[in-house]
Amino acid sequence: MSKGRVIAAVVALVVVGGIVAAVVLGRNASAPSVTVERAKRSSLAVTVSASGKTEADTKGDIYPPAPGTLASIDVVDGQAVKEGDIIAVMDTTPFELQVAQAQAAYEAALAQSDSVSQSAPSSADKAAASASVSAAYNAYEAASDQYNALKTAKPDPAAVAQAEAAVAVAQASYDAASAAYDSYKTSVYDPAPLPRDAAMETALAALSLARDQAYANLANAQQALSALLSGQGTAAGLVAAKSAKDQAWAAYQGALAQQAKLASASTSAAKSAADAGVTAARVALNYAVANLEKATMRAPHDGTVVFNGAGSALAAAGISSGSGKPALGSSVSPAAAPFSVVYFDQLVFNAQVDEADIAAVKPGLKATVNLDALVADTFQSGVERIDKTSVVTPTGGTAFSVIIRLKDAGDRVLLGMNGSADIEIDSISDALTVPIEAVLDEAGKSYVFIAENGKAKKVEVTTGQLTDTRAQIISGVSEGTNVIVSGISGLKDGATIRVN
Repeated sequence: MSKGRVIAAVVALVVVGGIVAAVVLGRNASAPSVTVERAKRSSLAVTVSASGKTEADTKGDIYPPAPGTLASIDVVDGQAVKEGDIIAVMDTTPFELQVAQAQAAYEAALAQSDSVSQSAPSSADKAAASASVSAAYNAYEAASDQYNALKTAKPDPAAVAQAEAAVAVAQASYDAASAAYDSYKTSVYDPAPLPRDAAMETALAALSLARDQAYANLANAQQALSALLSGQGTAAGLVAAKSAKDQAWAAYQGALAQQAKLASASTSAAKSAADAGVTAARVALNYAVANLEKATMRAPHDGTVVFNGAGSALAAAGISSGSGKPALGSSVSPAAAPFSVVYFDQLVFNAQVDEADIAAVKPGLKATVNLDALVADTFQSGVERIDKTSVVTPTGGTAFSVIIRLKDAGDRVLLGMNGSADIEIDSISDALTVPIEAVLDEAGKSYVFIAENGKAKKVEVTTGQLTDTRAQIISGVSEGTNVIVSGISGLKDGATIRVN
């Protein structure tokens, strides 16, 4: 072969090699780019995640004894207090009036009881009956004053308190009248031989009338109170107050009639009625005194005082108070606690676990809490208890409250902080795992792509436990296998790949 032919052959080989190399390089350049991660063995923690917020596990709510206003507040929001410390004091004027009225009614009941205890009618009997008439007239005057006040002013907390006191007095009056009627009928009237004495019939009728009038008076007092609490207009309140006044007048007339007729009734029946009246009056007096004492609101235990929003209680009354937290002169109601005393060293995280996961959650399981406001802190704790009743989530789902105690929370954790909890429901040691994003589901089976000699190979696998980040592999791949974790979309079995 000539030298020229040899050179030509060499040139031809170089050209062909270049063409082949170009084709190969072109194919590699168009191959999809993927990343891989080796399948590895490690401990796999299976968790249930749930959102929630911090709460006070131990707190004492402080409720006012009756509607009214705050005359003074002796602490500031967030102040440390001791048991018995004064938190706030209500305006005591309505409570003092209730005590005075209840004391007068009690003394009148005692006077009547002492009078009835005498063996025969005397001036003392007349004085006792007169005292009952005076008490009934005083009740009428109170109802009349309430009616007149409503004609000139809108209901206020003091009016509500007065209405509640009227209900309490009316209830006590009805209980006493009912007990007197029942006692006389069962112990005197029913056992008496026929025909019964006319005076006995008159006494029973008088007791029945007194009982019916007392019931009507109670119903009207309750109606008036309901009208005030439900925010009805002044007109409705006036109607109720007018009815209460009329019933009080009727009760007064009934007392006058009873004063005249009970003189001919059995002394034992009158004594039973008088004793029932004393008991009812004493209960009413104790209630009024207790309310006066509770008007000075005190800390139920050591802790930190928290000012609560009045919420719907003020809104229903048409009162606007800005943030709703109690302030000097604020209206308060037994429907809402204006103050609470909290143990800040006993805070918990209330995790709302979906009903689909709650069966796997048990007390004592490990839990990790992360708070949105404290991203640098992680709180390691455990499940303390699970509430037995469900709650509705903001999205309309059903969940159960899982309580996790926050250990070593310190002053940095505040009430109402939002966050999430990861509850460890299972732990598998020496589990072969791959990233969860590497596992594909297709026709009820699971697959992964592995990188092998520049090719993508589709391999069926059997998975075990799954978490948000890892998947346990039971079979299909072995430890150290390069599993493709990104660039999987559109990848075909046997495709040429470029591993980054």
